[in-house]
Amino acid sequence: TTATTLSVLKPLYNLFIYQACRYYVFKTNRRITFEWASIAGENDSKDDAKELAALLRGLKCHVNVIPVNPTAGYPGKASKASAKSFVEDLNELGIPATLRVRRGIDIDGGCGQLTVRMSNELIDDPNDVPNPK
Repeated sequence: TTATTLSVLKPLYNLFIYQACRYYVFKTNRRITFEWASIAGENDSKDDAKELAALLRGLKCHVNVIPVNPTAGYPGKASKASAKSFVEDLNELGIPATLRVRRGIDIDGGCGQLTVRMSNELIDDPNDVPNPK
């Protein structure tokens, strides 16, 4: 089944990405920046910070923590306080992290919001999709 296939492939894919990041830093001596969409109560706990820190320990990197933007059709919520606490936890665990400012959410132009808005505006009728040449 698809679920079984995904349960086998996802860990291999994640391992590949993990090894690719380590190889990149080793070869270039450049820092990697990771973007972490903070979702209140889902991935912003002290345990989540510990797990992420364990994964990134020893890797020349920085984590930008961005409270998730309110997006139509997605129930996840942002909490600036919990995102800030998550950043503090990562820093205490030796992983450089900063809290990013959300921009454009008042006009549905933030990450994720614009895609949903444009999709709704452009494709009211799924049969009315332009044919690329």
